[in-house]
Parts: sequence; structure tokens; C-alpha cells
Amino acid sequence: MKPHQTETTTRPRRRSRSGPALLGTLALAALLSACGSSSPASSPGGTSGPSGTSASSSSTSSTTSSSSSASALPGAGKPTIVLGDKNFEEEYLLGYLYADAFKAEGYHVVLKPNIGGSSLINRVFQAGKINAYPEYLGEIAATDAGYTKPLTSEAQTYKLAEAYEQAHGATVMKPETPFYDTDELVVLKSFAQAHHLTNVGQLKGLGPMKFCDYPSEENRYEGYLGLKEAYGLTNLQFVPLSTGLQYQALDRHECTVADAFSTDPQLLSGKYTPLADTKHIFGFQHVGLVIKSKLLGELGPEFQTIYAKLTDLLTTSVMQALNKGVVIDKASPQTVADAFLKANGLLGSRS
Repeated sequence: MKPHQTETTTRPRRRSRSGPALLGTLALAALLSACGSSSPASSPGGTSGPSGTSASSSSTSSTTSSSSSASALPGAGKPTIVLGDKNFEEEYLLGYLYADAFKAEGYHVVLKPNIGGSSLINRVFQAGKINAYPEYLGEIAATDAGYTKPLTSEAQTYKLAEAYEQAHGATVMKPETPFYDTDELVVLKSFAQAHHLTNVGQLKGLGPMKFCDYPSEENRYEGYLGLKEAYGLTNLQFVPLSTGLQYQALDRHECTVADAFSTDPQLLSGKYTPLADTKHIFGFQHVGLVIKSKLLGELGPEFQTIYAKLTDLLTTSVMQALNKGVVIDKASPQTVADAFLKANGLLGSRS
């Protein structure tokens, strides 16, 4: 799981496509500036507009038109979506991405961010205090459904997650995201090139190496234990590391191999090489929107269409870039999410 979560659960999740528009820091700032200046200045004192109509009359007409336009949106008159998200940056982004994309199509959305880890947000969902939230499918299978064996495929993971949710009056919406956010082993690119490394198993014959990971992962199959049992990597010496320091440790050569997450924005730098987990010890952690089945039926087919349009854009490289906006560039999650939605035509005329 993400290290920001305080509960003991299994770990959070990859695939890549090209296409969606991304925004660098300057492009993001320019977009927001343009958005903020797009509304025409009000005429003081009710002066006449181009057609001779007073500004107050024009405003009334505009309000009527706006109201009519809003009522024509697919979400108009549909039940309220009370959307929650978990307690780390990527989840905050997902919350705003879904909430604001749905709002742009007229759905009434109440966003309740930063609820907590997997177990807590599931309890809140079961209690009816939220009726939808984005979740990593492997988390549902292992944490909520209590499946304790190693997961073997994406299909198996989805099946377990969907069976659990259906038994509790809910649905895991498809498609799940192209990206998954799971643990992966990372080495310096120079080290990978020197030893022709592309996957985890190739570390076996390289002699003793220091492996940096969070202390809780030393005795987990989805961590150090699995690396020894599944891959035979007894040459890795476990070095406990505080959250978020793995890249500095690699840069300083305090460790040779580190545990990272597949959507870490640091991976955009080109300094590091992730190694493929060919035995899938870290599981399958694509994201699906978990939603009450009754609510999903009431929201109509257009809701599924909007969901799919957004979800299909969320590739690994996209999430790395969005995470960079929040984690490294220190923009707010909503600012980053809305800039991405606008750039990809999912905010309509909203600014």
C-alpha cells in the first residue's frame, strides 16, 4: 500500500498509452491565467450592451440561458454522488478528477477527501456515508475480501474485487484505469545499463547488494520476503528506510536497489530504471470506481460514458505527471486535476 496510509493492508498498481494532453508547470500556469480572465468584465451601472439591451437585462437572459443549458446536461436531476477518497496525494487527484468531470456534465457531486486507508474508507462506504470512491483492485481483494494468497493475474484480481463488492450492494466500474500503482524495484539507470538489467530476477547473480525498503516490508510476501521466496534473492541485504527517502538513498549509493511506486513522479527524471516484476509478487493494482449499484443504475448510461472517457486517459505516464504537479511542484490537487480535465476537453465550458 501507499506509505502514507497508516493501516496495515496489502500494497497499492501499469500500462502505458499515448494521447492525452499533459501540462508542464508553465503551461499549467498559463491555462489557469487564461481561465481566470475568460469572463467578460461587467459593465458598471447597467450600461447598454452591443444590441442596446441593458446589462441587467442581458444578465437575466444569460442566467435563463445558463439554467436551461444546465438542465440539458445528462446529470441534471440525477441523485447526488457522495464521493470519497483516501489519504494520499494520488487519491486526492483521483477524487478531484472524477468529481469535477462529473460536475461538468451536470451531476451533483459532494467530495469528501482524505478519509483514510483502505479498511477505513470501506467501512465509511458500507455505512452509507459515501456512495462512491476510487480504489485499487488488489486492495479490495486482499484487504476487504481477505484473500491471502498471492494474486496471479489482473483478471483474477478484478473477479475477487467485483465479487466482494456485489455481495455488499456495490459495483466496481469498468474499465479500470490503464495505470496501476504498485511497488516496484528501482535502480539507478547507470547501474541497470552496466548490468543489462530489465527485470527483478536478473538481480540474482550480481552478488551482495543493499536493498532499501520501509521497515514494515521486511516480513511481507509483497516485499522482502517475496523477493527471497519467489525470486531467490538472498543476496539482498535489507536496509530499513523512512518514507520518501529511497531516491536520495540511491543517489548517494547508500543502497543499490530500492522499493518505489510505479507512479512516483521521480521516475520521470530518467535517472532511474524500474525492474519488471515478472512473478507479480507486488500484485495488480489498477483503479476502479466503487459505487453503490442502485446509484449507478439511477445515474444513467451517460455517467458510464463520462467515467470511461476519463479513466481511459489515466496511464502510468499521466499519473506520474499529475503526481509531479502536486508532490514536486506543490500545486493543489484540484488545480492539477482541473487543468488536466480542461486540456482534455472534460470540463466543458467551466473555468
